[in-house]
Amino acid sequence: MTALSTESRELLLTAFQGAGYRVYDTVPAVPKPPAIVVSPDSPWIRPNRIGSNLNYECRWKILIVISPRQNAAATLDTENAVDTVLGLIPTSFQCQGVNAPQLQDIGAQGTILTTEINVSASMKG
Repeated sequence: MTALSTESRELLLTAFQGAGYRVYDTVPAVPKPPAIVVSPDSPWIRPNRIGSNLNYECRWKILIVISPRQNAAATLDTENAVDTVLGLIPTSFQCQGVNAPQLQDIGAQGTILTTEINVSASMKG
């Protein structure tokens, strides 16, 4: 039996395949832009019913990772990526919001530009 959270995560990963981005199912030490990273949000799981007929809301952060090398190009790349990702999210998910892009230092590898999209899905066992 597959965990409901695994099912939920795999729905997102499958939706993003073939969109022209590297797709990571866990946060890598050094993501290579352009990329999409799916990771648990907080709270990750909000139980609605526990017991034999388990169901809960599963929450995810979708990080869009863009190279910030040229500001104008990075802005356009980010805006296009957000529209692409929002269009690919399965209709069974709810989008809570899209956060502003932020520069993230990844050590010796440099800096990346990330944008976080928060989504959730009601999963039933």
